[in-house]
Amino acid sequence: AVQTGATSASAVQSTAANANAPVVAHVAMKNIKFVPATIEVKSGDTVEWTNDDITAHTATAIPFFDSGSIASDQSWRHTFTKAGSFPYGCTFHPDMKGVVIVK
Repeated sequence: AVQTGATSASAVQSTAANANAPVVAHVAMKNIKFVPATIEVKSGDTVEWTNDDITAHTATAIPFFDSGSIASDQSWRHTFTKAGSFPYGCTFHPDMKGVVIVK
């Protein structure tokens, strides 16, 4: 019984440690939209944009980040180190907008 308790405790600690580890959050670019349009991450996390459209897109929030042109089937990552709200868009498609919220 003691051994089982120890195993449970270490499993809980492991889960808690992993919860604080940096993660990679994914945003798809498809149908001329960012999916999801709003994404929430923690400081230190990375957001990866993947272009699932046939046309090139950007993830641009000057002066915070600018992916440049992301070709179809390509990805680009940015690690967020400051808390805040970062609205961004595609320079090629002005109606294509998203927001990264960093806690």
